[in-house]
Amino acid sequence: MGIEKAFEEFIDYLQDIEFKDKEKRMKRITKKLNKAYYNGNESEEEHFLLVGSLGRKTAIKGVSDVDIAFVFPEEIYRKYDARKNNGQSDLLQDVKTTLSELASRTIVRGDGQVVVLEFTDYEVELCPYFYKDEESYLYPNSNNGGSWQVTKPIPEITKSEIMMNESDGNFQNVCNLMRAWKNKQGFKFGGLLIDTLVYKFFLENPHNYKADFSDYTQLLKDLFYYLKGLNKDQKYWLAVGSNQRVFNKEGKFVAKAKNAYNKIKDIPNDSDEMYGKMREIFGNKLPNIIEERVEKSFFEAFGSKDTEEFIENMYPVDIRYPIEVNCEVTQDGWRKTALQKIPFLQADKKLEFKAIISADIEEPYDIKWKVRNVGEIAHKRNMIRGQIEEGKVDKHTHRETTKFKGHHYVEAYVIKNGVVVAKGRVDVPINVKKELRV
Repeated sequence: MGIEKAFEEFIDYLQDIEFKDKEKRMKRITKKLNKAYYNGNESEEEHFLLVGSLGRKTAIKGVSDVDIAFVFPEEIYRKYDARKNNGQSDLLQDVKTTLSELASRTIVRGDGQVVVLEFTDYEVELCPYFYKDEESYLYPNSNNGGSWQVTKPIPEITKSEIMMNESDGNFQNVCNLMRAWKNKQGFKFGGLLIDTLVYKFFLENPHNYKADFSDYTQLLKDLFYYLKGLNKDQKYWLAVGSNQRVFNKEGKFVAKAKNAYNKIKDIPNDSDEMYGKMREIFGNKLPNIIEERVEKSFFEAFGSKDTEEFIENMYPVDIRYPIEVNCEVTQDGWRKTALQKIPFLQADKKLEFKAIISADIEEPYDIKWKVRNVGEIAHKRNMIRGQIEEGKVDKHTHRETTKFKGHHYVEAYVIKNGVVVAKGRVDVPINVKKELRV
């Protein structure tokens, strides 16, 4: 079997979203709101909308935020609109109070536009809607004294479904792959922006509508080339279907796409080397149909033990926040120096890694660390490591000592509500231009 079979199985894995538990909770939320705002109506389905990536059918396994909307009666709009001092905030607080008994924690978040229900393994973000016309709804924004904003989720869902049908499912598959890519590489890339840019890519490259899985390596080369050519400083794009502004807050995807493209641009599409690069880009859940030959040869030659663990085998991964992993180097008689300022890292240096967490991630959360030694010496010493562990100082701080030559790396994972929501990595080349006991 070749790489096309790997993509087929990987897509099946990504689309295997367990929704039964979420669906039960959606029904409880809907019933609660119908009863409170529609005169005792106990319907579990009326006035409910599934929006966001799940609504557009582009979410993947492990999705940790469920975006929903509830359409409130017009008289509720009039009631809160008539208030002089931020009726939008009052509405959100009242909805929060109504739903507070359904979740372990209920808060108002999302720049004061949604009510968040936190469960043990995911969050539900509920936005109150009011019907405006066939395509549009009003929703509350409690910022700057309060206002009503317009949203158009139905055209976004409709256009996505049309493109899925016209592209024989390739649009959905590629949107799934882009989410797997951002989760593997550990950067924030909003779901609506992903779907919008993939949609625009297909419109500009219609020959990919009928692509087979065997064509995906070339399709991905073309897609990463397209993404890397976009302006990282562009503030917004017009969303698929709705043409509303979808903002690009960081633009990291442009540099990440350039790295991905450079990784694969000169590699034959059907080669074993390409398969290994695809696993580097999308993660170890891409089925291991072809072994990574160099690593396999080391295990066979030195009888080393494969101790590596993968965070995606332990927790769902849905990267939603940025994180930086910094490293400072010390040895006796030296000042602490940032790793990136040292051109040639030698053995017997002390390393201190710190995870710099986004202020948007509220406590409680946990941080896990992974140290992976790479190369021939690591296998000779049977010390490839790679286990997922706690920080050796505290959850934000991990310490190691350089010991032997090789390209090594350290990763940090932020885990909130049982989901990996942020991921960072720092490379540690020792005597290579830089194994960690590490």
